Order: sequence, then C-alpha cells, then structure tokens
Amino acid sequence: MPTIIERIAAAEADAEALKKNAREAAASAQAAAEDDAAKSLKIAREEAKAGLALARAMAQKEAAAQADRLLAEGREQTEKLLAEAEGRLTEASRAVTDAILSGI
Repeated sequence: MPTIIERIAAAEADAEALKKNAREAAASAQAAAEDDAAKSLKIAREEAKAGLALARAMAQKEAAAQADRLLAEGREQTEKLLAEAEGRLTEASRAVTDAILSGI
C-alpha cells in the first residue's frame, strides 16, 4: 500500500499532467479559432470584392442605359427644333419673297 506521501506525489503528478493537457488543448483550440477567423476573413474579403465588382458592373450598365436614353431624347429634341426651324425658314423666305414682289 502506498504511503500518504506517495499518494500526494502521484496526485500532484496527475494534476501537473492535467494542467499540461489543458494548456495544450487551450493552445490547440486557440490556433484552430485563429485559423477559422483567418479563413472567414479571407472569404468575407473575396465576397466583398465580388459584390463590389458586381455592383460596379451593374452601375456601369445602368449608366450606359441612362446615357443612351439621354442621347435619344437629345436627338428627338434636336429633330423637333430642326423641323420647327425649317418651318420658320420656309415662312421667312415666303415673307421675304412677298416683300420683294410687293415692292415691284
């Protein structure tokens, strides 16, 4: 039968082994958590870059569509103004012709 001192020494050795195992488990858990965090951060960055690229592409597409609409409206207004100007030019040339002819 072991003596009390031997039993205390064995208990102390067991306690030291438990502490060592706990420290190793904590270090392993911390390393795993840091790895997981790094992976999550990398994924989040990649997703953010992809989201930014998609948003940029959508904004460029919308800007191009809006530019096309504005150009079409500008062309339409220009054509209306030209038609009005041509109508006035015809009226003006008639007025000039009438004025010339009435003066003869």
